[in-house]
Amino acid sequence: MTPATRTEIQHFAKQIADYVTFKCDGESEGFEIIHNGYIAFVNYEAEYRAVRGGDSYCGMWEMVPELVSEQTTVEAVWDEEGNEYPELADALQVLLN
Repeated sequence: MTPATRTEIQHFAKQIADYVTFKCDGESEGFEIIHNGYIAFVNYEAEYRAVRGGDSYCGMWEMVPELVSEQTTVEAVWDEEGNEYPELADALQVLLN
């Protein structure tokens, strides 16, 4: 397999970011993304805290979750033959955070 170009890496990172935005829905999870023969294992973590918010009902406020932090970590990248590409994982990590 030939090394990924800068444009391919950017598209790969966008595919990962889109998955986090549209599929994770603020829930921590690990997932795999396949792009042009490469497979990335990604770990998304979201941390919340409870804050007073919402509507007051009978003088009582409900506690609602507030996002405190989130992190996306590219754990590893492989090709279809099982060869690992740590440089590609590092490049994706830089683009995602």
